[in-house]
Amino acid sequence: MTLKKLTLFILNTFIFLNLSAQVATIDVAKVKQVVDGFGASTAWHGQLTVAEADAAFKNDNSEQMGLSILRVRIDPNSAWNDEKQNAIKAKARGAMILASPWSPPASMKTNNNLIGGELKPASYADYASFLKKFCTSMGNVDVVSFQNEPNIQVGYESCTWSPAQLLEFCKTNAQAIGTTVMMPEAFNFDWKYSDPVLNDSTANSHIQYIGGHIYGTRPYYYANAWNKGKKVWMTEHYYNPDDIDTCLIMAKEIADCFYYSQNAYVWWWLRQPGCNLMEKGGKLKRKGYIMGQFSKFVRPGFYRVDATYQPKTKVYLVAFKGNGQNVVVAINQNKNSVSQSFSFKNDTVFSVKKYVTSASKNIRDEGTLTCANNSFTDNLDEQSITTYVSSKIPTGNHSFKENEIRIYPNPASKFLHLSTIEGVNDLRIFNMLGQPLISKTNPVTPTINISGLNSGVYLIRIRKEGSDQTFRFIKK
Repeated sequence: MTLKKLTLFILNTFIFLNLSAQVATIDVAKVKQVVDGFGASTAWHGQLTVAEADAAFKNDNSEQMGLSILRVRIDPNSAWNDEKQNAIKAKARGAMILASPWSPPASMKTNNNLIGGELKPASYADYASFLKKFCTSMGNVDVVSFQNEPNIQVGYESCTWSPAQLLEFCKTNAQAIGTTVMMPEAFNFDWKYSDPVLNDSTANSHIQYIGGHIYGTRPYYYANAWNKGKKVWMTEHYYNPDDIDTCLIMAKEIADCFYYSQNAYVWWWLRQPGCNLMEKGGKLKRKGYIMGQFSKFVRPGFYRVDATYQPKTKVYLVAFKGNGQNVVVAINQNKNSVSQSFSFKNDTVFSVKKYVTSASKNIRDEGTLTCANNSFTDNLDEQSITTYVSSKIPTGNHSFKENEIRIYPNPASKFLHLSTIEGVNDLRIFNMLGQPLISKTNPVTPTINISGLNSGVYLIRIRKEGSDQTFRFIKK
């Protein structure tokens, strides 16, 4: 062996050993973006059954995904009832509603057709009124987009927009919709379609979300959107196969979206025959269990925190915190089990609950692992995704006073209760547009009167001794 080859051998061996021994560190003090949620679309589905809505949006057992976003289609012919009923079911189970159109009404387009063509400039105001009418009819839309995939020509319901046309609509008409606006939902998350809007002060003030799809591309950090204070959602992608190899590609993709500071991940179809998370009737597919490894445990209002992204070869990791818990999602794409060490920094963690999905397991509860000095080591199953949920309640002979805040009941009708107000110095309730509705400084009672709020979904932020906790609750 030559000196050069020996040197390369030693270097590669050192890199391999160093990577194989790396601890995954979760630094709870380094807080990143807020999580809005995980979801799927019912476009062209017809109405969901109660069982299907439960499987999608409830979170009571391992056969339910706990999705928190429903993406509905805005029918250009105003046939809105099916999606309205789907939205009612999803909203009642705590989900946000994102509405997207594939085409404006044919009469507003240059080709008088629902396929292709462009929105006539003379119809911009009419189209904004049409979208407003839809949101009013639905009564529960949280975010509205005004075009699905404006940058691709296809043989189904669609409409083409240039970056200049998107800019003009956002400057002159988007604010007239009267609902929080998302754009541009480009086919390949092409920022040429959103940068002009972000860079124009008037247009920028009329939109709140940047949405995009990742067909033909991959998740990335969109600096311009973040610098302009916008939330970024991945609103459509899919893989049709349901084998474990494909599902782990999906799992890494979800992790990557959040690693690159996006706020939400929305799958394409929820229940249709292909590309779906569940079958007719509500039985989850493996892709549904993969989604559940995130959506059941990483709830809206949680925050991503800093964590070692790739501690070992083909092992990927993202971490979050919220409701007094830390959630770590670890993906092992290797075809063998991997021993992995985890260490929490800037927090006290006594144990973690473990849940696994693999070729033979579906969000299986595998019990509790005890932490020593805020650390633990575990074997990641071959080709698996594992979610660890931390507990600050000690086991054994430890002495510990549980003072983490909980809210109840949820949903609530007239009053919302805090489990404790010890140390709480500020409490605020916001609607989903971020508008403050209730504010209390140094509250003297754990009971909050919410009878004056309209039915819907709200956020409550509780500031305690320099740290924030954010919860989502439903007002019945």
